[in-house]
Amino acid sequence: MNKLLSFLVVGTSFILSCFAFPSQAALSAKEVVSLGEKQMRGSSSQSTMRMVIKRPSYERELVLRSWALGPEKAVVEILKPAKEEGVVSLRVDQNMWNYLPKTDQVVRVPSSLMLQSWMGSDFTNDDLMKASSLSRDYSHKMLKTESVRGEKSVLIECLPLPQAPVVWGKVLHWARTEDHLPVRQEFYDDKGKLVRTISFSQFKQMDDRVIPTNLRIEKADNSQESTTVTYDKIIFDRDIPDSTFAKDRIKDISQKGKVVSNGWYSDKIN
Repeated sequence: MNKLLSFLVVGTSFILSCFAFPSQAALSAKEVVSLGEKQMRGSSSQSTMRMVIKRPSYERELVLRSWALGPEKAVVEILKPAKEEGVVSLRVDQNMWNYLPKTDQVVRVPSSLMLQSWMGSDFTNDDLMKASSLSRDYSHKMLKTESVRGEKSVLIECLPLPQAPVVWGKVLHWARTEDHLPVRQEFYDDKGKLVRTISFSQFKQMDDRVIPTNLRIEKADNSQESTTVTYDKIIFDRDIPDSTFAKDRIKDISQKGKVVSNGWYSDKIN
């Protein structure tokens, strides 16, 4: 009887574990990328984070706050250092603006500059504002399974779709087999030259899910330069009012974000 009970317990645990996440073998390459992206972005997100920019002659740190709603809307505000406090970047669909409090000006960022550096970091405007999507703008092909920093991962080749608003000629994407979250991405230009690498680490429970809380970008041609973003707090799938992303309220956003305890929307999206 005891042997039978043990067999049933072990067998049931095994069956349940199989349904915890769909296996990589049962998923297409696109589905693996999409699941990881959905886990990282959610329907909406609100966060505070630290960005450290390292250069051979200096190092600087920014404290940031962000709100994002779907793939179309995002706001990022600088809280520190004091000389850049209150600078806000806003994206709605394919339009982006920066609010500069020192001159009290709202400046439109043309689409041709979405791949330019954001605030002197190795993150582009596109990276920070989440304008492009690896699952939406690329085709996908599974190449192999291998270990990345001790994480069993599947390697997926991502090639840009015709007419997709991206500049990368190819992206190699490694996702953990256990939950489809990214562990590494390599970005190549249209001539096949490696330009940069993003490493994802420090996987932790944040709100209702596990995500990598540390993202590090390194340039392929200069190992002495890097930018690291570390999430201090992030919550997902809350109902953020559309007014948060209104261009004519960008100055209000600049003031609201300064008090970190305020401006967190708690109602879940239905």
